[in-house]
Amino acid sequence: MAYLAKKGNRYYICESYQVAELDGKGLPIKDDNNKPVYKNKIRWTPSSKIKKLAEIELGKYEENKDRDRIGLDKKDYSWKQVQDNYMAYSRSTKARTSIALDEQLFNNILEFYPQINSVSDLNLSFCDKFFAWLKDVKHNAPATVKRKGTTLKNIGVKLVEWNVLQVNPLQRLKIPKVTHEREILYWRTPQEAQIVVNKSTGIWKDINMIGLCLGTRISETLNMVWDFIDFKEGKYKVQSVGSFRTKSRKFRTGIMPPELKEYLFKLKIEQSKNKEIRTNRIIAYPDGTLPTMGSASNYLIKFYKRIGYNGYHSHCLRHTFAAFYLARYKDIYGLSKLLGHSSVTITERYYGHLLGHYYDDSMAKFSPFR
Repeated sequence: MAYLAKKGNRYYICESYQVAELDGKGLPIKDDNNKPVYKNKIRWTPSSKIKKLAEIELGKYEENKDRDRIGLDKKDYSWKQVQDNYMAYSRSTKARTSIALDEQLFNNILEFYPQINSVSDLNLSFCDKFFAWLKDVKHNAPATVKRKGTTLKNIGVKLVEWNVLQVNPLQRLKIPKVTHEREILYWRTPQEAQIVVNKSTGIWKDINMIGLCLGTRISETLNMVWDFIDFKEGKYKVQSVGSFRTKSRKFRTGIMPPELKEYLFKLKIEQSKNKEIRTNRIIAYPDGTLPTMGSASNYLIKFYKRIGYNGYHSHCLRHTFAAFYLARYKDIYGLSKLLGHSSVTITERYYGHLLGHYYDDSMAKFSPFR
């Protein structure tokens, strides 16, 4: 077992080891049982002048010994390598919005602790302080802090998968919980939803119609292609296409409301007459160009404000779909499937409070004897 010792103004990593004693001819000296005689020596490896940094170096030294013992490469990952490798993994498997959030996490870490140097700096104490900083200094919402905590824990999982570490240092990380109900903005009546559609034109009317009728995310709406629409069966589907990846990576399908089916049928006829539109995307400008998610989101925020809905954004279309669906069917599991959530728990977190105590009415009419 290695240990620290101070000599002068510097700390050293010391470790004892054995070497065979040699005679004058350079041959091993042997005992009465004809076995080599060993003597103990100490290997001194210079480390930092600062004790805390020297202790970190000692931990790296011991870890590399363990890696060598079980046949792994002796390699001390720098934080830059952690970031580069995780972001490469993120870009190859995640949606664009998730990639942006992962980049934001690494930027936050560097802002919080610019001295971060290697993977050994990633521990439970660091994460607890980081979470507090995100909340108190950066004023991140509880859900945002939780999301970043989940990513941090996943970084630890990946480091084990990549044989960088033997054990995930964040395996016991307690991710902050979101205990309060999410406050969501949505149009409360069908009349309000109709106003939003009637006052919009062009592709913005297309986006509003699809979002209100299907509850799709803005990224999913912008990346929908005509192949996803089955007019004969009245069905639609949402899935990854090209470089676009849905948030959950899941494929989902459903039945279009009659109003949307009729609207999209007319839109397809109009687009087929426009020779400038050569894309298969449903959402396209008359000149054939495509809106980006950033430009579309920014425009819709300004548009909703202009028509009297300050603070509303593109995701409010999805919230409105969810609120109307629950008001009609009281089926949160079915809503979870339609929204493409990875679990019904997420749907309950966002929209569970909209159900209230709807089951009180049903219980008044229920009897196991009827």
